[in-house]
Amino acid sequence: MKIIKFENNYELQANLFSFVIHLTLLIFIMFTVDWKTKAPHFSEVDLWDAVPTQVKKVKQEPVKKKNIVKKKKVAEIKKQKVILQKEAEIKLKKKKAAKKKVLALKKKKEIERMQRKILNQEKISKLQERLLEDERLEKLQEQLREQDLKKKERLALEGEKDMEAGVNSGELERFKMLIQQKIHQNVNKQLCGLDDVSLIFEISLMPTGDILGNPKMLKSSKIGTCDEAVERAILQSQPLPMPKDKKLFRKLKGLKLKFSPNAINE
Repeated sequence: MKIIKFENNYELQANLFSFVIHLTLLIFIMFTVDWKTKAPHFSEVDLWDAVPTQVKKVKQEPVKKKNIVKKKKVAEIKKQKVILQKEAEIKLKKKKAAKKKVLALKKKKEIERMQRKILNQEKISKLQERLLEDERLEKLQEQLREQDLKKKERLALEGEKDMEAGVNSGELERFKMLIQQKIHQNVNKQLCGLDDVSLIFEISLMPTGDILGNPKMLKSSKIGTCDEAVERAILQSQPLPMPKDKKLFRKLKGLKLKFSPNAINE
């Protein structure tokens, strides 16, 4: 029984192998062989009895059209190049203009910065000058204060001395009036006319009341006879009234006198 079973298996394998081979050949034939029938290719030939004397010119219209198209394309390309070049020039000009504008703004800012710097320097210099001026004013004020203090001290001392000596401004004015009245009484008024004239003389006095030197005329009456009459009256009035106090005399030593010969109250 074992031998029979082995022989059946062997036959089955042989049959399967044979079936696979035939199937493979069938598939190969089906896909590699062209089963369609093709019509035969025929070529026609024209026979000429003789060679034609005139050859017909082949129309070149398509060539011309191609040339025209090429020319149009070239023209368009040139046009586009020109347009692109112009655009590039415009962009370049705009770029240059923008650059110039930026440089101008920078320059303007730099100028403004320099101006502010100069103004600040001027302000600083003015401030320094003002401070120096303030210092000068303070020093001057201090000097003036010191001078005022010294003057007040001196005046206080002089005032005390004047009070001790019995000298005052009223006494001084009294002696001036006495001197002027004495001279006025000796003036020949007829020589001065009727107009209201005035003249000024300066005289130097001695403690005795006598005049040192000649009277000095500071202002003329513009009438020669009147000027001479007043000068004679000054010399004739010697000795003039003098205070006994030496300090009061010092104030009367150089005396300026105004004369109005035709005045009622003179």
